[in-house]
Amino acid sequence: MSSKGSKKGFDDILTSTPALWFIAILSSIIMWMYVTGRDESSYITRRFSCQLEYRSLDPQAMLRNRVSEVDIEIRGPEESIMHLNYDNIVCWIDARNLVPGKRYTQNVNVAVPQDIDLVSCVPSQIVLDLVRQVVRLMPVEITLPQNMPDGQYLEGVEIIPKEVGIRGSESDVAKVGALRAAPTFEELSSGKELLLPVKFVQSEPFNDSVTLEPNQIRFKGSLVRGLPKKRVPVTVRITGQPDIDHEVKSVLTDPAEVQIEGERAALAKVETVEAETVNISLFAKDNTLVVPLKEPDVPGVALTGTQTVRITVQLGDAAARKTLTNIPVEIINSENLSKVNDLINKNPEFVSVNVEGLPSVIENLTRENSGIRAYVDLANIFITPVTLPVTAEINNASADLKIVRVDPAAVTISVNEPDSSIGSMSEPEALSLNDAENLDGLGSKSIIRAINSN
Repeated sequence: MSSKGSKKGFDDILTSTPALWFIAILSSIIMWMYVTGRDESSYITRRFSCQLEYRSLDPQAMLRNRVSEVDIEIRGPEESIMHLNYDNIVCWIDARNLVPGKRYTQNVNVAVPQDIDLVSCVPSQIVLDLVRQVVRLMPVEITLPQNMPDGQYLEGVEIIPKEVGIRGSESDVAKVGALRAAPTFEELSSGKELLLPVKFVQSEPFNDSVTLEPNQIRFKGSLVRGLPKKRVPVTVRITGQPDIDHEVKSVLTDPAEVQIEGERAALAKVETVEAETVNISLFAKDNTLVVPLKEPDVPGVALTGTQTVRITVQLGDAAARKTLTNIPVEIINSENLSKVNDLINKNPEFVSVNVEGLPSVIENLTRENSGIRAYVDLANIFITPVTLPVTAEINNASADLKIVRVDPAAVTISVNEPDSSIGSMSEPEALSLNDAENLDGLGSKSIIRAINSN
């Protein structure tokens, strides 16, 4: 028998009904043996809480009502569950591309070892309410204990850091009025460096979590006997005005703060110390003066050490403005029209110029003595009518003026049509053809026609 016939006979056997039945039964037996061979009785379940991670979260965003854990149920072989390292089970939410100010519903992702099955995750979805977070720096105040004995006060106070960052949503951070640390009298008496917790002073409850960075400060200070002391800023009262061409630019005090002493309750009432009033009438340059300080007006409080301050009054140039009207508009670069300048029309013919300078100069400034000239430039202008910007210049160098504005900023230039008197002009007065062609450069073809007709 040929090989071709043998192959055909084998194919017929495989496709016969008894053969197909045999294959189906054999497959069923194999599947049954696999399933029954897996001892389900040795499988157990476990339920536990898993820490929830938020991956790729915008660093400028924070979660409102943050969910920190989810409940997980897993199933697997007893041996695998008993030796399971729960750190290998990770729950996370992908927060990539989520922007603050919006709400999102995201699936909880769970990663389990290969031979462990995830049965459930509760909740399986989390609503993310993202708000923008800010960091605000505020100084830390030290609150002294109530049982501080009279006659003792703190000296050499050092706070590290002096400012602490408040991190939270914009609305919550705005509710913080102050940051305070409160050492006890026993802690202050030890003379040691203290590590003190920082606490909020807030106007109303927070909506979300607010944290401090750092939440502790290092404090160092010494208790000494005597009257408590305090440093307060110096304030200066100025009267009068400098000369007409100057104004006060700044007032500096040296030192800027002075020390006072007194009972603690009295010191709390003093916020500043005043210097004697300074009269700067007719000052024409910077001046430095030594001025005595006034004693605080709170009984029991006195200045210690410095009794005077140096006050430096810095002046700057004053400025005034004035508008000069009826400044005539001149025309420049019109030499080729010298014989027909009377035909050029300006609309308007006059402008107003606003100038700035020292008040003493502005006070006596007039159109005649200002040296102001206003003009338009007809260079390279070949078509009329045309609107051109007005340029204003000050020819009086000693006036020390500055042009602020020209009103109007532009004028319209056109050439009037000639009247019938052109035909009756005498020969010296008549326009030449060459002059007419120059005028034609400005677009007045009617004038050329009038000349040609003559």
